[in-house]
Amino acid sequence: MKRYFQHEYLKVSHFTAGQWEHPVHNHNHFEIIFVHKGRGAHCVSGTYIPYDGPQLFLLAPCDYHRFEIEEETEFTFIKFSYTYLRSIENIQVTDSWNKNMDQLLIQAQNRTRPLLQTDSEKQKTDSLMRLIAREWQDDKNEGNETVFFLIQAILAIIKRNLVPGFVGSAPKHVEKINRIIQYIHEHIYAVEKTQAAHLADTFGFSKHYFGLFFKEQTGFTLREYISNNKLHLIENRLKYSSFSIKEISDELSFTDLSHFNKFVKQHRGYTPSELRSQLKNP
Repeated sequence: MKRYFQHEYLKVSHFTAGQWEHPVHNHNHFEIIFVHKGRGAHCVSGTYIPYDGPQLFLLAPCDYHRFEIEEETEFTFIKFSYTYLRSIENIQVTDSWNKNMDQLLIQAQNRTRPLLQTDSEKQKTDSLMRLIAREWQDDKNEGNETVFFLIQAILAIIKRNLVPGFVGSAPKHVEKINRIIQYIHEHIYAVEKTQAAHLADTFGFSKHYFGLFFKEQTGFTLREYISNNKLHLIENRLKYSSFSIKEISDELSFTDLSHFNKFVKQHRGYTPSELRSQLKNP
């Protein structure tokens, strides 16, 4: 039996299905999908991912997907837009939410490994997803803080299970480079904390050796890595949010709009306004 809880910016649904009733489709929102039990495969943006028992999926607005159900499957879907990110009045919480989503979407691009690594994490997530569905059924209000913070808990679990990893990283250096990458993702909005001198000091390197170590372990210079991630965040904001150009520039700590425009034009060949138009109307 299907139970849908519809709202303009947030939708939670919990149901059991023996077959997938929808063709391949995409959305203009984010999705957190949890398989409580069942067996089959999830086809996401061209990647075929088998599932057998509890499994969690995180989809970006640009993803397209479908399920191939082999054994009756119990699902919980949470769908939300960038507008929902602003539905809680506490601005500090909203900023944290945006940054968490940015980090998770960057790191979750590798779909070859499950988002949850242990049975314990799967059990906790199962309980949280059931609580969210139950709370939403009782109070279909996008401003419901209980739902908001329960979803934040899901994001926190995903975050601690993600390990970036890089092809070619020496095993003895994997833990350290992962800590550095996580630190960069968390502080990419603060220019002073992603500079080579600060990172070298924070992680016990000389400034010169830090640059060599980073390039050796990731295949990118520090500047390339940070620029690529900032461009990903900028494109994400331009395409899926209603943030103004100035708001995006300020959030990513560009000195002024001129600097922001020059950065985007240099890397993408368009001004931010032109790029937004291109992304929304490909």
